[in-house]
Amino acid sequence: MIHQQYQKIVASIYDPFMRSLEKVLIQHRQKLLTQTKGYILEVGAGTGVNFGLYPPNVKVWAIEPSTPMYKKALKMAKQYPNIQVFNIGIEQVEQQKNWPVSFDYITSMLVLCTIKDPLLATKLYTKYLNDKGKLLVLEHIHSSKKLYGRLQKIVNPVWRPLADGCNLTRRQDQILKKSGFIPIYENYFKLGTDWYEAIMKKTNQ
Repeated sequence: MIHQQYQKIVASIYDPFMRSLEKVLIQHRQKLLTQTKGYILEVGAGTGVNFGLYPPNVKVWAIEPSTPMYKKALKMAKQYPNIQVFNIGIEQVEQQKNWPVSFDYITSMLVLCTIKDPLLATKLYTKYLNDKGKLLVLEHIHSSKKLYGRLQKIVNPVWRPLADGCNLTRRQDQILKKSGFIPIYENYFKLGTDWYEAIMKKTNQ
């Protein structure tokens, strides 16, 4: 119950908190999402910030395990008839009925920092993505600067519960490569901390 109440607080302040950062991130989101085609699985829909960036002819199944975030995303999705939102996590995708057997694209944006078992999640990405499919990634990662990286390690135990599970010390780029993905395109950039964006394919392609 306490966690649910806290999730409501996080959901209520998330968009205002992210507003200035999103003025920059939106350019990276748009660059990746506008190229999508076919069936798309969006992992961690949050409040639905990606929804307006997809081409109108795609079909999106967006999942969000946080119920307060899901409710916000559901309201946003009413503007987009090609987008459906579900209050589930990545582990529950294969339990859904009348879903595609596989997806042409999976989007993973600002989500792997929060998922409890990112290695399991990314292995499921390889399972749900079709053989020619692409994974679109936008994630903050542990800083490569020694001083800032050390500070993140110190702050992380306090930050993680305050930010509903967000980890400052993960290297999602390395996790994805260990899980069976290779980059077709990748870009590292700094925006406060280090960020990673990529278009990836499965290693068996």
